[in-house]
Amino acid sequence: MDFEDMKWIQEIIRKANVKIDMELLDTATFGDAIRPRLAAGTDLPDVIQLPSKDEDMTYIKSGIFLELTDLYEKYAINLNWRFEDNPTVKPQITTPDGKIYYVPVINMSRDYIPNLLINEPWLKELGLSAPTTTEEFYEVMKAFKERDPNVNEEADELPFYVNGTGYLKKFAAFWGLDLAYTYVVGEDGKLENSYVTDRYKDFLEYMYRMHEEGLLNNDFATNTNDMLNERMANNQIGCTIHYINFAHTFALLLKPDIDVENDPLIMVPMLPLQGPYGHRLYYGNDPVASFFAINKNVEHPEAVFCFMDYLFSEEANNLMYYGIEGEDYEIIDGKIKPDLEKRSKDNYATRMGSNFGGFPRILLAAHRDVSYMPDIAVWNKQIREYNKLPDNISTFWLPDEVEIMQQYGTDLGTYLNEMFVKFITGEVDLAAFDDYVATAKSMGLEELLRIYQARYDRVKELGDE
Repeated sequence: MDFEDMKWIQEIIRKANVKIDMELLDTATFGDAIRPRLAAGTDLPDVIQLPSKDEDMTYIKSGIFLELTDLYEKYAINLNWRFEDNPTVKPQITTPDGKIYYVPVINMSRDYIPNLLINEPWLKELGLSAPTTTEEFYEVMKAFKERDPNVNEEADELPFYVNGTGYLKKFAAFWGLDLAYTYVVGEDGKLENSYVTDRYKDFLEYMYRMHEEGLLNNDFATNTNDMLNERMANNQIGCTIHYINFAHTFALLLKPDIDVENDPLIMVPMLPLQGPYGHRLYYGNDPVASFFAINKNVEHPEAVFCFMDYLFSEEANNLMYYGIEGEDYEIIDGKIKPDLEKRSKDNYATRMGSNFGGFPRILLAAHRDVSYMPDIAVWNKQIREYNKLPDNISTFWLPDEVEIMQQYGTDLGTYLNEMFVKFITGEVDLAAFDDYVATAKSMGLEELLRIYQARYDRVKELGDE
């Protein structure tokens, strides 16, 4: 996309009274393109988005970035205000020796997160109610497969269609497991690795049954967004897990002429199911999504930091997410009302710069509440009460912890992810679960648990101060 044509972003720049020379790289190859430049410490702009959250402090130790601790103290007017509403963020971006080097992208951690979306017309066709437990969910999916809810006299229904292992892992929250961030706080108040618990084995048994009976799509580990959208447009999907705002996208796929202002949703969000151990929650996102850094050789560090802080202001955020008053939205009874028809066509909002990835920013529920079909905001508010912040949120490692991560982290993570798919598809029998746990322990599971516990305790202590 042409940066100069992003009208909302250009208006932010105009109001800030700055000029920006922006280098945009393809997101698919960004990491490969930028890592060599970071390693060499050359050909770097004044502000750069990192390809990672630098948890091992490689870039901090390299000395290529400016320490921002004093700038935060003097100029972080908007950032400090945002920290008050997101109390884990400042501890997360603070190094073990109390310094700050980065400006974060602050994520929505409990709003607009992935949850179940179910085909409401299918439920009505079969005279069913939305399930409330994992066992009821199984029975409804079975009915979707067997009773032709899309009324085309073909056995083409895909009861539970999941787009990738990342989304399927969200379903494990109903067993009290966080498979996205691996570690959860157990009953003893200490972290446990979700992938080696008895609850995880029960979850795998459930998903194996779903897969074996054709209720879960066979290609859950390899399918693409295009495949999901094609099957959705063909009205073949009974339920999926996706970000709640995709209920808007799916409505447009299922009914292209839908009245986005007044018509009801088709794929309707669901409250979390109650699992076999009594858990009823969705796990949300890490509040810190990514980092921006300032080059140590920048000519005017105060001005650069103040612009980055401005991006967290209400004015800049309204421009980035709502657009320009009078063109993209109106204020009615003191509330912002975007032109949903305009936003929904031809990728308009993205082309104008909505949620522009080249700037540090904060994502707020308020922005999305008025940017999609109205029912979505109502559902998000209800579901939010069940959404839990991950226990294992990101921050920096100590040097000795980095060594353990480098020794065990990648190999163990790969093994756990591979076995997740193999157990569900039946490639490996669940009778081998004890051997699997023993193998995981031999690969450094307990050493990793120890350092994750230490890191968790540090963030908690900083947050309590």
